[in-house]
Amino acid sequence: MTSHARRSFSVVAATMLAIALAGCSTSHDEQRAEQAEAAAARAQASAARAEDAANRALEAANKATEAADHATKVVEEATREINRVAAHLEQLIKERDAREHAHRSSHVKTKAPSSESESAPPESSPTAATAR
Repeated sequence: MTSHARRSFSVVAATMLAIALAGCSTSHDEQRAEQAEAAAARAQASAARAEDAANRALEAANKATEAADHATKVVEEATREINRVAAHLEQLIKERDAREHAHRSSHVKTKAPSSESESAPPESSPTAATAR
């Protein structure tokens, strides 16, 4: 072979090697691009699931807030009723105490001694026993 032929052969071989390497590089790039697209699709699906879960969590939080508000109102109503009953009981106790006081006062007035025989101690009392 002549030097010119050798040179041409070398150029063709180098070109073919460059094309082959570029082809391999391109197929690796295509594979990487496909992998990146698949990863992006998985990430998008994950994001959609996360958004759905967040929406469900928000809905549950809203329902929990409503339930807590309702419970607060029920407790407030119960507290008002307890306070009302307590005030009523206090009033009943005051009325009972007033009646008992009035009853005791009326007994004290009616038991006042009207004569000396009533004011003498009974014979069974200790002072009557010592007087004998």
